Amino acid sequence: MPEQTKVSKVFIISGFLGSGKTSLLKHLLDREIKHNRRPYVIMSEFGDIDIDGLLASDYRIELKSIVGGCVCCDLRDELALALQEVVERQPGSTVFIESTGIADPAGIILAILPVIQSGAAIIGNVITVYDASRHPLLGQDRELVKNQLALADTILINKTDLALNSKIKDIIAAIRELNTRAELITTRYGIIEDAGILNRKSGLKIPSSAGATSGSFRSFGFEIESALSRKKLEKWLKTLPESVVRLKGFVKLDNHNGVFEVQSAYGQFSITPFDRPEEPPLMLVLITHPIRMDGLVRRLQNCVAEVTN
Repeated sequence: MPEQTKVSKVFIISGFLGSGKTSLLKHLLDREIKHNRRPYVIMSEFGDIDIDGLLASDYRIELKSIVGGCVCCDLRDELALALQEVVERQPGSTVFIESTGIADPAGIILAILPVIQSGAAIIGNVITVYDASRHPLLGQDRELVKNQLALADTILINKTDLALNSKIKDIIAAIRELNTRAELITTRYGIIEDAGILNRKSGLKIPSSAGATSGSFRSFGFEIESALSRKKLEKWLKTLPESVVRLKGFVKLDNHNGVFEVQSAYGQFSITPFDRPEEPPLMLVLITHPIRMDGLVRRLQNCVAEVTN
């Protein structure tokens, strides 16, 4: 009697730009590694530069990055192929798919459906990360976020340290109007105590279709070789227009050693030391709605630190 083929388990992590998906992924990866398991990661990046892949990379995991589009629409074939390669090479593996923040999870599920239907993999959990600090200020992206919430098996209401308790109650009520079956977990920094989140099988019914979501977004990357003035950079980040929905990247700062990671989403930003031995590309990547970039670029150029002899 032939040996039964091991079935891989796929976890889909979705959520809008800046909600904390990569923080959650890093937390889950750390947990898997501590239990001597070597997970696989397929990471999608809307722009041409894989910033999040650099943040999540670790020699103890295998990571495949898909860049230059959205895996829920224009890069579906690449996603399906990447998953197929993993399950063929390592049957029974744990696979995390972190989608770009502008992806509809329905499109991701439809993309990997042939692999699921072959019996080589199952969907373990569709996890959506929701930014409590931003509720309900989602403007023209509201419908996309609703789709991400409606399809989830588990919803992490993240960044609760930045929201009032009364607001969190409103968020829970609003989510329940969209999704009555999902487990709701409140978190800070994407850290969860419940190890059972990886021990489930998705109860999601396979969607019949998914909308293309990337058409209203643009991605811009800027190489920044010169050190920047931290004070000027912070001022620039504070004045970013609402059309800039996400910013991330790496820079050097005057009077500081090493490289700094820069993150920004909807008026909230951080500048923190990048604590990896490898040096990442010095650049900033912006994801925006249609916008004129000349003024933004000019103000960014003004952030270059003055060189004194």
